[in-house]
Amino acid sequence: MATIEMNMLSVITCGSISVRVFCPGMDKLALDDKEHRVKYPVLWLLHTDGGAAIDWLETPAERIAEKYGIFLIAPDQHHAMGTDMAFGPRYESFLHTELLNICRNCLPISEDQAENWIGGVGTGAYGAVKMALKHPDVFSKAVAINGILDMEALIARAVAGEDTGTPHNRVSLEAVFGDLTRFHGSGNDLFALPRPENGALYFTWEAGSPVQAENERLAALLGAETAQRKAEEDFDACRVSLPDAVRWLMKP
Repeated sequence: MATIEMNMLSVITCGSISVRVFCPGMDKLALDDKEHRVKYPVLWLLHTDGGAAIDWLETPAERIAEKYGIFLIAPDQHHAMGTDMAFGPRYESFLHTELLNICRNCLPISEDQAENWIGGVGTGAYGAVKMALKHPDVFSKAVAINGILDMEALIARAVAGEDTGTPHNRVSLEAVFGDLTRFHGSGNDLFALPRPENGALYFTWEAGSPVQAENERLAALLGAETAQRKAEEDFDACRVSLPDAVRWLMKP
């Protein structure tokens, strides 16, 4: 078992990116594979706003990689929420092209769409679901943990000067999405994107949390499988939800 910090220069974002890599245990790796033919499934993980890739060190990510023989790769995405920002870096483009290709050059990870999954927590879950819906040729499944998914409702609170429950306010959301009056029905509106193939999405949340209603609504619209955790069961560390999500991902 190993955890690696990778630092890379991204042409698309015009800056440096830090990535945390959680590697499979030694007994799960084909160490005699001299031709480097064996490739491993990978779960790409997106942190929530106000966080960073290092946050995943506080979760069971390392134990999951060791147990299941998969890679978990978590990039920093700052406040972009997996979006090609109107006034900032193009993180959506980076996440489904450049990041994957750089990591595939350095690590024995699969290029097979069926073995590439994406997940996130909070606003990272919004980014993960959006990536899966818009780029199903790259990611076959997505998981959302306590996802902040109704971005239009968050925008409405920000415009009204209310607390959004995130570090975002009206100005920062305009930097991400541009003209907020044009968000509804756009390519960033999860409620307007095409429904995926059955079984492609998994939503999990804590009972009574502020995001429960929006998770239930979007899950019903998209046909996502759902699981409700006990209140504060995860303690913001995905102790239950992340292992459960990976078990779901690895089902045939």
